[in-house]
Amino acid sequence: MTGRPHSTRRYTALAALLLVGLVATPAHALREGNGATWSKTTKVQPDAEAGGWFINLGLTGARAKIPDDQPKVLEVTYVFKDTPAEGRLKVGDKILGAGGHVFTTPHSFGYGVDKFGYEGPMMDFGNALEASQTRRMGGRLVLGVVRDGQPIIVHLQLPTTYGAYAKTYPFDCPKTARILGELDAYLLARQRPDGLWHGRPHINAFAALALMGSEKPEHLAAAKKAVQAMAKATVAKLDYRGLDCWKYTLYGCVLAEYYLLTGEDWVVPELREVSTWLAAAQAPSGGWGHRPHDPQGKINGYGPINVITMQAKMAWSLMLRAGIDVNGRRYAAAHDFVVKGTNAFGYVWYKDGGAKNMAYADMGRTGAAALAHYLSPAGGDPYRQYALRAATCIGDHPKTFPDTHGSPLLGMAWTALGAGVDAASFRKLLDANRWCFSLAHCPDGTFYYQPNRDNNAQDYGAAPRLAASATTALILSTRHKRLQMTGAPLVTRDPPPAGN
Repeated sequence: MTGRPHSTRRYTALAALLLVGLVATPAHALREGNGATWSKTTKVQPDAEAGGWFINLGLTGARAKIPDDQPKVLEVTYVFKDTPAEGRLKVGDKILGAGGHVFTTPHSFGYGVDKFGYEGPMMDFGNALEASQTRRMGGRLVLGVVRDGQPIIVHLQLPTTYGAYAKTYPFDCPKTARILGELDAYLLARQRPDGLWHGRPHINAFAALALMGSEKPEHLAAAKKAVQAMAKATVAKLDYRGLDCWKYTLYGCVLAEYYLLTGEDWVVPELREVSTWLAAAQAPSGGWGHRPHDPQGKINGYGPINVITMQAKMAWSLMLRAGIDVNGRRYAAAHDFVVKGTNAFGYVWYKDGGAKNMAYADMGRTGAAALAHYLSPAGGDPYRQYALRAATCIGDHPKTFPDTHGSPLLGMAWTALGAGVDAASFRKLLDANRWCFSLAHCPDGTFYYQPNRDNNAQDYGAAPRLAASATTALILSTRHKRLQMTGAPLVTRDPPPAGN
C-alpha cells in the first residue's frame, strides 16, 4: 500500500466500523428507490444488459444503486465484461468508501429544492475516480467493500490514458482533448444516413453543434449533413398535434449557428422559414409551450414555459446576428415573459411566475436565458446585465448541474453554456462538477446518462450513451470557442436579399 492515502489495515478497520452502522441504519420513507428509478430499463445496448437505470461508476465498468435504507452505500448491481471491475467486484458488493476515504455523507433521496445536489456516495466516488488518475496514484483505486457480510479491500487498476482533468479544463487540458476526440468519432459513427442521430431533437441539435464546434474541419461536413436534415424537417406551417416547439427552437439555433460559422447562402431561406414559424407559434403572453399556441384553445400542451421560450429567443438572437428580420415586438415579449419568472438573483423558474420566490432549483432554464440575452444584438445594457446576473446565479449555485427537471442532459448543456457568459461562473460550475464527468465516463470512451431525482427516464430509455455523449461533447467543445454560444467572438452577417 506504499504511496496510498491509507493503509490496508486502517481501511479495513474503517470498513468494519461502518459495517456496524450499516446493519443498524433504519429504513426511511424515501422517494427514490427500486420502484422509482432502478427498475427502469432501456433496450439500447450495451446498457440494456445492465438490467436497470443504475449509476455508472466511471471507468471501473461497474454499475451500482444506493439502497433506500443505506444512503451512504453504493451497492454493485452489474459489472461489464473486459473492464477493470470484472473479477474484482461482484453483484451485491456494498462499497462503503473509495480512494482511502469512507463515505460519511448520506445521499438525499427525493425531489425538491432542499434535496438538490449529489453530496454523498456518488460525488465521493467520482472524486476518488479523478484522484486515481493523478501521476502519484497511477490509476490505482482502493475500495472499502462489504461482501457477504465481511469487510474487504478491493484494488482496481484503472487505465491512465486520460489522466486527470487540468485545473483549467476544458481549456489547456490533454484529458479533455482526448475525450473530445473519442466523442467526436463516436458521434460520426452513430450518425444515420439521413444526417440525424435520433428522433429526440435535443440529441440531434447537441450532436450537430458539438461537431460544428470541433477544431477539425472535416467534422463540418457531417454537421452540414445534419443541418440539411434539420432544414428539411422544418416548414412554415404549424402542426398542433406534436411537441414541435422543441424541434423548431433547437433546430433554429443550429441553423443560425451554422450560417454564422460558414456564411452559406442556402441556409438563409431556411432561417426565415423557422422565424415565421416561431412568430406564428408564440402565445399572446410572449412565451412558447411544448406545442404551438392554438388560437382556438383546443390544444395547448402545458402552456408557455421558460426553457422553450428562451430557446426560441436564443434562435431569434442568432438570427438577428445573421441579418434575419425578427418582429421586434414579439422578440421583446419573450424577454418580458422570462422576466416575470426570474427572481432577484437571476434564477429562472419553470413558467412566467415565481419572480418573488427567493429559492432556486435546477439551472437549465437559467442557462438558456443567459445565452439568449448574451447573444442578442438588441436590448443593450439591460440585456447584458440580465445575462450576467443569470450566469452568476449558476456560478453561485453549481450543485444542481446534473440534477435538472425534464431532460437533465438538456439542462446540463444550457447550464454550462449559460455559465460561460461569465468566465468566473463557468469556472465555479466546472470545478464543482469535475466528479460528475468522471463518474459518467464509461470504459469505452462514451458518457452515460446517470439517474436523476426527477426520475425522468426518457433519455435513458431512448439513448443512454448517445444523449449523454452528445451533451458532454458540446459542453467540452467550449475549449475551441468556435460557436457563438460557446464563446466565439460575436459576429453578424448580411444575408442575400429575400428570394435569392
